[in-house]
Amino acid sequence: MTIKAFLKIRFALVVLLFAAANFCLAQTPPFFNVVNYGATGNGTTLDSPAINSAIAAAGAAGGGTVTFPAGNYFCGSIHLTNNITLYLSNNAVILPSPTNIDAPENNPYSVYQDFGHDYFHDALIWGEHLTNLTFAGPGKIDGNGKLANNSITTNQGDKAIALKLCTNVVFAGITITHAGHFGILANGCLNMTVTNVQLLCSSGNFHRDAFNLISSSDVIVSNCVIQGSDDAMVLKSDYALGMKINSHDIVVTDCQILSTQNNATQFGSETVGDFTNVTWTHLQLTQAGKAGIGITSQDGSVIDGVTYEDITMSNCACPILLKLDLRSGQPGSPNPTVGRIRNISISDVTAVHSVSIDTGISPRTNTATIDGFSSTTNIPISNITFSNVNISTIGGYLATAITNYPVQDDNWTPDSMGVRPSFGWYLRYAQNISFTNCQVHFDQNDDRPAVIGDTVTNIFFNGFTADVGSGNVNYDMGFTNAVNFEITNAAASANAPTPGAALRIFSSSSPPLPPITVTNFFFEAESIPFVTNGAIAAIQSDANSSGGKWEALEAASTNGNPYIQYTLANIPAGTYQLNVKYKGNTERGIITHTIDGIPLNDSLDQYSSGQTYPEASLGNFTFTNSGSHTVRQTVIGKNPANTSQPWASADRFSLLLIQPPQPIFNGTLAFSNGMFQLGGAGFPTLPYRVQANTNLNSTNWITIATIYADANGALSFTDTNVIGQSSRFYRIVTP
Repeated sequence: MTIKAFLKIRFALVVLLFAAANFCLAQTPPFFNVVNYGATGNGTTLDSPAINSAIAAAGAAGGGTVTFPAGNYFCGSIHLTNNITLYLSNNAVILPSPTNIDAPENNPYSVYQDFGHDYFHDALIWGEHLTNLTFAGPGKIDGNGKLANNSITTNQGDKAIALKLCTNVVFAGITITHAGHFGILANGCLNMTVTNVQLLCSSGNFHRDAFNLISSSDVIVSNCVIQGSDDAMVLKSDYALGMKINSHDIVVTDCQILSTQNNATQFGSETVGDFTNVTWTHLQLTQAGKAGIGITSQDGSVIDGVTYEDITMSNCACPILLKLDLRSGQPGSPNPTVGRIRNISISDVTAVHSVSIDTGISPRTNTATIDGFSSTTNIPISNITFSNVNISTIGGYLATAITNYPVQDDNWTPDSMGVRPSFGWYLRYAQNISFTNCQVHFDQNDDRPAVIGDTVTNIFFNGFTADVGSGNVNYDMGFTNAVNFEITNAAASANAPTPGAALRIFSSSSPPLPPITVTNFFFEAESIPFVTNGAIAAIQSDANSSGGKWEALEAASTNGNPYIQYTLANIPAGTYQLNVKYKGNTERGIITHTIDGIPLNDSLDQYSSGQTYPEASLGNFTFTNSGSHTVRQTVIGKNPANTSQPWASADRFSLLLIQPPQPIFNGTLAFSNGMFQLGGAGFPTLPYRVQANTNLNSTNWITIATIYADANGALSFTDTNVIGQSSRFYRIVTP
């Protein structure tokens, strides 16, 4: 089932549920008003006996709606039953007694997780092995400072709502606040819908976790505000029920989520069972004391098949953390194996101001991290794709931090690893990781590299933009013990000392990796050679322009076609889109362009009533030979609104590679010994993939190597694995 289909079905069920409820309300359904059973709602009389009587009566009738009129209901534990709705009217508030909550039940598996997760009866409202439960209405459940957020005293509760092994559960519209250790603790539940709920468990001293969804499946959480001082919206799998229970088909969508001291969205740390088919989408993460997106496996869990999309986050101390461990501090682990984290898709994510702002802890900021497991055998985090992920950290570290080696331990928190040697991404024990159209930035100058990869395999960056520190004397992307990494279209951001410059690559792999590819080229107009005719040129300063400067052909007469001609040096052969960024203003002229003397059918009016900084495409061009190329701007007239002599302006030229030249297959192919040689127009800095098959007509070719052309464009390769075979075929594929 697709994500969209799953969402559609779940929302349809919710609509049908409330349509049915509204129909029943109009038809005199079995209502059980708690006041009719002796509840006072005066805030001081213990109302839970009356409320439990109303619930019991509804259960005896086969189900019904237990209604709470406006009032403050002072309660010990409320006991749920099958087929009931608790409806909290406007201004109806359920408040806990500090001394009338049920005692924790016996749990022989309490050694495996902390106290709060072990028990369910020490809750203000609880139920187990129940079906068809609904919590609805505009009213509130308020812990009022009486629910403990850690250890409890006699007959004190530590959670607002606890559900154990329940099915068909709906939360709609209610507010839960000051909820002690848990706002909602749901373990082993199936078919749950939570919509338009406010879980406000972040401020003050009487909060901890907002929503713990544990070992549960077929759940949708939508249009909620979820705030915790510790866990906010967290998926876990513990051993409190004495068995390993897997979780699947969970969607969290259209929610605002905040955690002051922990992860905003989180897997773990309790991770005994496996997780599959989980989607987080359309979320606003407004704070996290640890990670905005946190995925950790501590207790053997396999987390496989997770999607994050359309997420904005701010004030998250670590934007993204994926960490694989084996917890040693948990006594007698029920699942004492190293888990896996794999097949994760993260797209359309923006993170800004990546630092915790909680006043109760020191401000902290951490690099986005993927960290697999290392022991006698490394277990990498694998098959992770990032697309359109733009993250910004606070920055502020010196170049000397490049020597830092993050701590390896079984602590799942991003702080535990210490300062990373890179500001954007730190990858360790990872394989098959791809970044497409991603960016990393810092708020304060940071002289660490943007990316460090350590003991990684198959790492790919395509369309990567990074800030570069003014004092970064090392490199921008570094790889140690790396097998097969490729970088294309990697350039410095507009905030770098040299915007558009190729990012500097370092590799300590043995044997050395082939050259790294940078296939887009950027030229600041004020920094490249030019000649003029008919007018003079001068460099102008403007903080809003690329690099802070631009080039002007000043006060040109339209007589004689005055021009300025720039030289773009050392362009490899290929097909490019040529763009020019310029500064528009009132004295600008109408400009035409030529490329290597070939006129374009363009007419670019640079006039603007105010200062503008547009970028125009001059078209696509194929350069058959590597070398230098010229771009000429000629003033041919001016806009009628321009009352002065027209100028021509150029801020930056960019050449965006569309297609490198194809290699010419005029060499020899020797299939019998796995060797071939191809002469011709190979692109020296572009990776070509060698694919092999034993069937020339097959559609399933396997990539076996990446090769680069020599200085003359020739490609060669030897497949040492098939020496002596006579039926091995090869083909060359460009990106």
